[in-house]
Amino acid sequence: MTAGPAWLALAGCLLGVFMQMLDTTIVNIALPDLTVDLGASTSQQLLVLTVYTLSFACTLLTAATLGGRYGRRRLFLIAMIAFTVTSMLCGLATDPVMLIVFRGAQGISAALISAQTLALIAALFTRERHGLVFGIYGAVAGLAAILGPVVGGLLVHADVAGWGWRTIFFVNLPLGIVACVLAWRRLPAALDPDPDRPDIVGMMLSATALLLLLYPLAVGREQQWPALLWVMLGAAVVLSVAFVWQQKRLAARGGTPLLRMDLFSSRRFAVGLGMSLLFFSVFAGFFFTVSITAQFGLGYSALETGLLALPFACGAAVGSVASPWAVARVSAPRVLLGGVLTVGVAFAWIALVLDPASETLPAAAILAPLVLGGVGTGSFVAPLQAVILSDTSAETVGSASGTIPTVQQIGASIGLALVTMFFFGQVAGQTDTSVPAVHAELVVALEDSPVDPMFRPAVADRFTWCATRQLTSPHPERPATGCAGTPANSTVAAVAAEAQPWTQSAARAVTARTFLGAFRTTLWVLAALAIGVGCLTLVLRRNDNRPASTMGDGAVESSSGETRETIRPGRPRSG
Repeated sequence: MTAGPAWLALAGCLLGVFMQMLDTTIVNIALPDLTVDLGASTSQQLLVLTVYTLSFACTLLTAATLGGRYGRRRLFLIAMIAFTVTSMLCGLATDPVMLIVFRGAQGISAALISAQTLALIAALFTRERHGLVFGIYGAVAGLAAILGPVVGGLLVHADVAGWGWRTIFFVNLPLGIVACVLAWRRLPAALDPDPDRPDIVGMMLSATALLLLLYPLAVGREQQWPALLWVMLGAAVVLSVAFVWQQKRLAARGGTPLLRMDLFSSRRFAVGLGMSLLFFSVFAGFFFTVSITAQFGLGYSALETGLLALPFACGAAVGSVASPWAVARVSAPRVLLGGVLTVGVAFAWIALVLDPASETLPAAAILAPLVLGGVGTGSFVAPLQAVILSDTSAETVGSASGTIPTVQQIGASIGLALVTMFFFGQVAGQTDTSVPAVHAELVVALEDSPVDPMFRPAVADRFTWCATRQLTSPHPERPATGCAGTPANSTVAAVAAEAQPWTQSAARAVTARTFLGAFRTTLWVLAALAIGVGCLTLVLRRNDNRPASTMGDGAVESSSGETRETIRPGRPRSG
């Protein structure tokens, strides 16, 4: 294929990657509008986010096998059309359940796109250009995920044709059409000469285990953890063990399992995957809590919230570009360590400058740590895949490379569920200090109000009761029962109307302080987790008992004893 069509086909592939990665984070910004428009509960909001990454992860490895059997170009185009259609259906959803179902279908389509992309890109270009095009691919995927909140904020703020939050899904229609036009007839068929049989049993076991794990984590706090959810968690453990046994048995019989267990004999592969799982859990949890704190806690608009991610995205671009230079001069494990420690320092820095009593996110004070966190993220993510694959052979690199994005999506799903549960637990816990403090301020403020002095203590006590009930409930974004609307008693209604300016101000204050306090505590935990990921880099060294002959043809051992890998999937064609 000549250079021109190859680059046009690459643009189509990258546009597909941009869309499916953008949709992993773009929805965060629309959660308040979803809540109002569709009446989504907190657990339903979380499921709207996690069902996409969960269905993505569960489909990815099988999707790669299907592409080799039926043709990667054919499956890529079918998946692009399906992704575009399901995006439109998401935008047309009229209730939370409908949106959750369509988001799941959208995630399956995204996995079918993602699973074909690397092999198609490899087939479009000669090996000499793989470093360049894979670098572009990684940059596009990473920046798309980070830019999701920014793009989402701009789209919701623009409110094109009055569509509001639905625009974040409708924008995929023109992008999907352009991607299909660019890729149509320019991509190679990319059929495997001896395709593997899909591991349907493995896919069903892994998907069911993940669903039984994540669903209780998503709804447990809201449903007060009934026995059924604990049974589901136990079943998830049993099915996970069954999945490992089935994968080993299938490999022993000469089949092609979804996950080759022999890969975990490589320390770099096993530890690298663990790092990837933890880091993407931290990454997803951070952006979710930022969005929730800014919009639900502080009343920021979608645009204001989205722009908070812009410094982070700019820093990530710098980190991604600089990481190859840094790896060439030191070593990949050291760059990974520096990157993730930088992220931990950035989170701790933000936590230090936050003051819940200020009732705001100080833009000037958090700008530098946001940029620093982005630089660390870019520096960490860019070389991670090569490090994970550095001990693989030519026979195992395909299976190993397909595992990496699967683990990343699983990490994002688990991270969202666990961090959300922890964050809202902190929201409830912060009321012990925030509510009494605001109660005392309200008592003083009411002295300048027209409310009869006889009723002022009752107004303050009623406010305290309602604020505590709301912020400690499973639905802290909704007024507590009996605290909304006009009281039936005319005297009480008159007093409430007189006190309303003061009680509304107090409500904004207590919500802001409570959410900011919870966010600050969550940031300390995320910073500690990031540092924990950094500690794992200390064991990233080549297995001493691994024969040099098992290294892939793209692996190069440096004089320091470290192994570096150039990923070369697929059969190249002239570019």
